[in-house]
Amino acid sequence: MFDHRPAGILLLLLAGAATAAAAAPAISTPAPGSAERGAVLKILHDGDDRPEARFRIRQFRVVRTGARAIAYVKGEGEVGAFEALLEQEGRTPWRKLWGEGDGGSNSCEVGARHYAWALRRIRGYRIDPDALFPGLVARTRELERMAAAEPEIQCVGDLDGGPDE
Repeated sequence: MFDHRPAGILLLLLAGAATAAAAAPAISTPAPGSAERGAVLKILHDGDDRPEARFRIRQFRVVRTGARAIAYVKGEGEVGAFEALLEQEGRTPWRKLWGEGDGGSNSCEVGARHYAWALRRIRGYRIDPDALFPGLVARTRELERMAAAEPEIQCVGDLDGGPDE
């Protein structure tokens, strides 16, 4: 006689995995010209009313979990390339949490702390950090290795927000 219990257990495990995958927050990209995209870019451009015309956006990702949202934007502006994380709580305006831009320079040690902070913040949303911010995990590890070897070498650009906010 065939024992159906192992098959039943397997089906329960597969159903649980599918439910967990379905519950993961979705990553989206706000459409050009949308209110959400404009609100995020306006914060990045210090309140300018036409920020989208001033940026060349390379990547733009948003994750919403309940009343919270986090956004990652990578692009080029009037003063060079930049990457930024922004956050929104409920209906409050977006606020910039973290950034790195061209120009300036900071040590590997400062950069490692800055990137590790971003990694922890994104993990708080229970998503894969690299899904929101591509390459973040590898870059953080690279900076940590560089900081351990030569902490004072300048290896990151102009930093703002993050652990020093």
